Amino acid sequence: MSLLHIHGLTVTFGDFTALDHIDLTLTEGELRFLIGPNGAGKTTLIDAITGRTRPTSGTITFNNQTLNGKAEHRIVRAGIGRTFQTSVVFDELTVADNVDLAASHRLHPWQLLRRRRTLPPALTHILDRVGLTAHTHTKAATLSHGQRQWLEIAMLLAQQPRLLLLDEPVAGMNTQERTRTGDLLTEIATDHTIIVIEHDMDFLRRYARQVTVLHEGRILTHGDVHTVQNDPRVQEVYLGHTPQKATP
Repeated sequence: MSLLHIHGLTVTFGDFTALDHIDLTLTEGELRFLIGPNGAGKTTLIDAITGRTRPTSGTITFNNQTLNGKAEHRIVRAGIGRTFQTSVVFDELTVADNVDLAASHRLHPWQLLRRRRTLPPALTHILDRVGLTAHTHTKAATLSHGQRQWLEIAMLLAQQPRLLLLDEPVAGMNTQERTRTGDLLTEIATDHTIIVIEHDMDFLRRYARQVTVLHEGRILTHGDVHTVQNDPRVQEVYLGHTPQKATP
């Protein structure tokens, strides 16, 4: 079942074309990696989906709803959540309070006036899912870099999205944290659809299922990891070299 369908998406800033007639379809339950060199248009594409950037032309349809022209908060309510390269965690709040705050956009006003003594079971489950149960009452400022990233994913899950957009989730992580994050994304993909912007090729080879490559605002190619990494165009524009021809 198609969850996200993008047709002819073009975004221009003055004379600069950031996205040029992008066509992209995601089915329910996909774990899609989005790669490409700096300036390829990856973040602009995510911004267009989430309403931060208005398309110049083209359509974005999510769950049979057209997103063009919708405000960011309405797109969140429609079921799309994202993380950013810059952390949105509140350092002086506990892990539990960060997740509770993220979930509050779905509460009725009368519920917001009540101070909750304990986390609802659904939010407790989310903390367990991302491996932060032991840090429930810990201030976010004391978390490691990897734990902060997992907290951001927990905050995203608390918003009950159907589609998660993750911008370089393993940037700055050590090897153990990258492995934990990859396993977490694989597990979350059992009941969510995920797009991951990533530059870590080792991480991509290990965890990606389907890969879309952007270059100069256009989709260069799409396919499984083996197909993409052996595409001569990808090797030239993304890996930075032209593949060697076999000697006769």
